[in-house]
Amino acid sequence: MKTRSKFFNRLLTAVAASVLLPGTLFAQAWVARHGLSPAEYQTEFNTHTANGYRLTSVNGYTSNGAEKYIALWEKVSGGAYVTKHSMTAAEYQTAFNTYTSQGYRPTLVSGYAVGGEAQFAAIWEKKSGGALIARHNLTAAQYQAVYDTYTAQGYRPTYISGYVVNGVEYFAGIWEVVSGGGAWVARHNLTAAQYQSAFDTYTSQGYILKRISGYNKGGTDLYAAVWEKVSTPLWSARHGITAANYQYVFDNHYYSGYRPVLLNAFASGTSSKYNGFWTNTNISSSNMAKIDNAVNSFLTSENVTGLSLAIVKDGRLVFAKGYGYANPSTGEEMSPDQPGRIMSVSKPVTAVGIMTLIQKGLLSKESFVFGRNGVLGSKYATPANKPSLNRIRVRHLLNHTSGLRSCNGESVFWDATKTPDDAMAVLLAANDLVLTDTSVNFEYSNTNYFILERIIEQVSGKKYETYIRENVLNKCGIGSTMYVGQASGNSKAGEMHYTSATKMNLQLWAGFGGWVARPIDLLKFLNRVDGAASPSDILNATTHTTMTTGSTLRPGYAFGWGISGNRQGHNGCHGSSRSNLTELGNGVSYAVIINSKPKTDECNEVLIPAIENALNQVTAYPSYNLFDNIGTGARADEFAITEEEQGFNINLDASSTNRVLAYPTVSTDGIINFSNAADVTSVTVSDMLGNKETHKAVDRIQTQLKGMLILHIETEQGKVTQKVIVE
Repeated sequence: MKTRSKFFNRLLTAVAASVLLPGTLFAQAWVARHGLSPAEYQTEFNTHTANGYRLTSVNGYTSNGAEKYIALWEKVSGGAYVTKHSMTAAEYQTAFNTYTSQGYRPTLVSGYAVGGEAQFAAIWEKKSGGALIARHNLTAAQYQAVYDTYTAQGYRPTYISGYVVNGVEYFAGIWEVVSGGGAWVARHNLTAAQYQSAFDTYTSQGYILKRISGYNKGGTDLYAAVWEKVSTPLWSARHGITAANYQYVFDNHYYSGYRPVLLNAFASGTSSKYNGFWTNTNISSSNMAKIDNAVNSFLTSENVTGLSLAIVKDGRLVFAKGYGYANPSTGEEMSPDQPGRIMSVSKPVTAVGIMTLIQKGLLSKESFVFGRNGVLGSKYATPANKPSLNRIRVRHLLNHTSGLRSCNGESVFWDATKTPDDAMAVLLAANDLVLTDTSVNFEYSNTNYFILERIIEQVSGKKYETYIRENVLNKCGIGSTMYVGQASGNSKAGEMHYTSATKMNLQLWAGFGGWVARPIDLLKFLNRVDGAASPSDILNATTHTTMTTGSTLRPGYAFGWGISGNRQGHNGCHGSSRSNLTELGNGVSYAVIINSKPKTDECNEVLIPAIENALNQVTAYPSYNLFDNIGTGARADEFAITEEEQGFNINLDASSTNRVLAYPTVSTDGIINFSNAADVTSVTVSDMLGNKETHKAVDRIQTQLKGMLILHIETEQGKVTQKVIVE
């Protein structure tokens, strides 16, 4: 799960049953949330505990004076536990006395200031353990005295929380006598620089971060931490993450196989900052180093601002990560989240759009483009001095054998006020447009794909971007993070920024170089047009073969794709943007986007070998699939569920085989409506990760799950299983 800004009230109680992870993917084993109001936190707690998750960490803090929570739930077994938050010191003491008298042990206490008053969140668990003491509202001197007294008696800090109230730092903590524990060290009141120095020192000696708490006094961020000598898998730690960057940092960890172990937030100025510690059992340290080292070496040697990379293995998204900065002027870190310009990787998108028209029988690759019988003949007249235009067929445009020179240098393509018709008029009037007759030379040309964009609009009757979204992107599960850039050439909100910015009219560049996407989006696209059996393609086998067959003039370039054996891909290079999308032919595909012009690498001659050499050395990839949405194409192509029905009976007795019993409709906010299905008594919703929800059905339910969902529906007449898509 990703962290999303949502979340509690005062008393939360849960009796935890034994819950085991129902599958091999790590993603469903935990849920993390941050930036939650008390009411939002309560809602999240209720939802996740009802679905078998156990609260393992909660930390209160403020952001611009507002009370917030960051929390972590895990699917782990354990005894009964209780948790409370928004407690005053007196309320916390009362709760402490009550629950410890009932056999509960404190395992977490978080102090934070709200409105100039100390408040507390805590967890107590029913479990055995050694001697234990807990203290709160300790000044720095009192904390040191408690620390000295009890560590001398064999206690060690198992939880520590620093917080500032009215300019004074206080501490809350739990100390326990732990048998068999490794060596440990604790420090507090460290500045960021002192903390980093201590961190480097202790980790170099084999210690691992076990607890961290941030707090801000007089405008200075301070840290308290505990390190312990214990074995641990591959790990990553960050501190002092800004609120603006936290989601990006979190997602970098999530998409590269890490799970959170420690999450902490604290007030800093008018905002908040975050600390985290993650571990990774999905990718080995050696394989991670091969990828990281290759990318970081490229960034350094080529003086590149930022890079975003995603990797697919056998149709599964197994890795995605940002390196460097998405916007160096603001310090915004690169992550898998920010889309960037893909330049000529737009050509495969346009080519697939054309192939869908061919597959539908609305167009032929042999169709003439201009002239009396041409697709565009009625819209654009052939100039008298360019008769060879009338010999151009669709396939000539697709494989760059049309004989037309490339475009994009003309001023019309850099003018935000110009239209496609304006640009076409400029091209048709150009004396140097035609270099040769058709089928004479391979001449890579943006003009070809600008014209193909016009063909899509002419044949479909829709705007180019609309047609591509409806007939390609939606079927690949690609949402709003892939789009044609703006006519102004400015980045949209959430998009990468480019060093230095080049401001062409991306609406006019759309068909040949105007798309903006995340590497994850590009791999969703490639996944559904690569000819592999799984996941199923949006193009049939015949269409795919046609699309990936090169010309005699350039066997290595087909219809919008570079090909070599089982390889299929395309790169993109212009100004401050570089991109590449490639299926390597060994089950591995990757997409990469960078947002600044490399020092020497003109068109990925350095980047591509660096990435591919690293990927070829990776010995094992995770077995999970991090794609968040398999796409509506899966509904039509894999499960024969029509868009109108959204429900298909797949599990009835022989007498009812293939009879659709219900047609649940799904809204964008996850509400599944059964108003046209009679006598539904309960519905169990499962996603492809193994997460489950059980609902006592009325006429509709709301699910928190996304993607392709399996509905086990109980009715008064019997049971039925259906599948729906929630996007």
